[in-house]
This record gives sequence, C-alpha cells and structure tokens, in this order.
Amino acid sequence: MTDNIIEHLRRISVESSFELQAFQNGWPTWKNGIKRITGSSFQSSEILNIGDHMSEIFSTTGTAGRLQSEVSGGGYGWEGLICWYLNLCFAGSRGVAVRKISDLPDPLRDSISVNYGNFKSNTESDIAVVIFPNEAEFINAKNSISINDSQGIIIPTIIRGEFNLKGVLNRLAQTYFDDFELGIIQCKTNWNDNSQIPMLWSMIYEADSFTNSSISIGRNGYSIHDLNKFTYSFCTVPTNDLSNYKQNSTSVNRVRNLTGGNYWGYPSASGIASSIKEIFNSNFRNAFSTSNQRTTLNNAINDLPNDLVYFDIL
Repeated sequence: MTDNIIEHLRRISVESSFELQAFQNGWPTWKNGIKRITGSSFQSSEILNIGDHMSEIFSTTGTAGRLQSEVSGGGYGWEGLICWYLNLCFAGSRGVAVRKISDLPDPLRDSISVNYGNFKSNTESDIAVVIFPNEAEFINAKNSISINDSQGIIIPTIIRGEFNLKGVLNRLAQTYFDDFELGIIQCKTNWNDNSQIPMLWSMIYEADSFTNSSISIGRNGYSIHDLNKFTYSFCTVPTNDLSNYKQNSTSVNRVRNLTGGNYWGYPSASGIASSIKEIFNSNFRNAFSTSNQRTTLNNAINDLPNDLVYFDIL
C-alpha cells in the first residue's frame, strides 16, 4: 500500500483510538467478538457487516448500574470503536475518519467554526470523516511530494525526524479546499439523552444566514458551504431497550432529517435507524472513485499483516 498522506493520517487516527483507556480496556473482548463475525476469511463483505453487530460487540464489556464516570468512559470507547471500524472500511481509499478535530487541517477546522460575536465554538463533534481530493499530492508517496507555501518557499516534509503532516496538510487544504468533502459524526452511547444535540447542530450548519448578524459559520474565509460536500450524522449504540424506538418516537424524529442520516450498531430498521455500514453508500461514496468499496477493501485486506498491522485484528 502506498505510504501517502491519507494512509499516514489513517494510522495516526486509529492509533489515537488505542490510546483511549476505555478502548484499551475493551479491545481484547471486542477483538474476539469481531473475529467471530469475520471468521478467518476477512473478505470485504464480512468486514462491512461488522457494522450490523457493533452495538452487540460494544455491549460485551458493559455492566449494569455503572457510575457516571464509567458511562463517560464508555462513550469514549464507542467513539474509538466507530473510528476503528470506519477507517478499516476506508482502507486504501481517499476517506479517513479522524477522531481528534485538532488533527484536521486548519482550513477544515475553520470551516466548521460557529462564531457568536468574537466567541468561537466548534460542533460537539466526536468524529470527522474527510474525503480527500483525487490529486497527486494526496495519492502519491508522501516523501516524494514537493509543496510550496504561499510565498513559493518549499515546505519541509520532515521536521525533527517526523513527517510534517500538519504543515503539508494545511497548505494542501488551502489549495484544494473546494474539492474536500467533510462529514461530522456524533457518536453517543445514549440515544434518548443526546438526540437533541445533533438535531440542533445540524440545523445550525444547514442555515444559510442568521437574523442576528453576530452569528456566523466559518472563519478566515473558509465555510462548509464552499466544500464539495458536507454532512452531519448521528451514530448511537444505544444503551436503551430497542423496543423503545418507534418511527414516531421523539428521539427518532429529532434525528430523522440530519443531512448525513441516523445510524446505530444494529441491522437497519426502516424509519428508525440505518446500520452504520450504510454510511459509506449514503455519505462517502466519493472516497472510492477509482474503484468500488468492496474491491478497494479486498485489495487493502492483503496489507493487514503488514502496512495495516496497527488495526490489530489478526
């Protein structure tokens, strides 16, 4: 697999999930659950179908009557598990699920900034999916590219022995901003208590203007309206009994019209929620422009023992 900027960022994002204490605690159990679903074949269909079982896998480490601190930690675990799954399914493509908003290029971070007067706030975001432009600088080996800053000076690709990902990505995002796609995914373990949050943020991002002129979206000349595509989604376990969710339930209606859709870690239920595996077709198909997702993923699977060993699934 080509060691390009995209795959470099993917590795950083997946490794950041393994740094979460809740993820570390749950991974040995989750890994066994995942392997029971995929078997030893690790074909694209089996990997994608993990999405139908994500809640089941996640719940194998849950306990009843947990303290609030444990519930919060579980939320980080769910976020890390979704980030791991999305990146595995994106392997070899131009899509990356980024767990830390701070890892986004500055222009993309600026575009999702919501400003109230001189106060800047970003969405309560758990994961941002970036679809990179189909340009040579992103696809070719990262050590072979040459990037100039706005003054025409070459940006160093190596600083203190490390690849200068931030500096290079910031410049490339400035250059190709209109060709990027961005998807925000809120990941919550509890649907009932949290569904109003993505509903409100999605409404804010859909607004073209505000009556109050002190409210604006984007800064430094970057706006989500200039991106090639922007979506806002919700992905929940959920921890409540599934029988509580009907097509006319308040929690379901709150997230029904999100631009990116409503997802959970179970098979799709019409009018309620889609399996998280459907988010690729719904929002991120352009990540696989040179081939379909299944072919791209099947090709990438061959690198699980080598370049993709950081997924720790074998």
